[in-house]
Amino acid sequence: MTLRSPRFLIALACAATLSAPAFGQARQFLVYDGKSYGPDQLDIAAVSPVAVAAPKRLSNGDFAVPRAADGHFYIAGAVNGFPVVFMVDTGARFTTVPARLASNAGIRVGRVTVFETAGGRERGGLSAANVLALGPFTVPDAAVAVLDRLQSPVLGMDALNRFQISHAHGFMTLRPAP
Repeated sequence: MTLRSPRFLIALACAATLSAPAFGQARQFLVYDGKSYGPDQLDIAAVSPVAVAAPKRLSNGDFAVPRAADGHFYIAGAVNGFPVVFMVDTGARFTTVPARLASNAGIRVGRVTVFETAGGRERGGLSAANVLALGPFTVPDAAVAVLDRLQSPVLGMDALNRFQISHAHGFMTLRPAP
């Protein structure tokens, strides 16, 4: 097929039609990071994910977690072997998962409890004797709260108190408490 053949020109026209909006029609985007983008920035943002530094195990055994662009720290882990990504919340008393994840995480029942959350009081369940994985560390016999309105898993002080925590240069470093 040559560059001037009718088949090539038809294929080129079809590709251009499929990849570009019709004349007078704007592309629509869903913005997931909560930021405001100008029209010229949306095309770039849609194909340019932000690079985030990965957590790393240091030579002394500590685990260094970088601060994310939103200012929070996130740790890949698991609840009873079910993989989750925890947002670290030093203001949260308990490690908490959304109700929709509870059964996948092996949580069968929880004792009814009323929790004080950033969004107000919420009734939920508190499950005992769970096993958390936080990066390279395991936290046995952990309590996990289950809340309906929670969007994503939260790592609370009940688990964080089992570590010595330091902050420096945009990293939070975890070391098992003695």
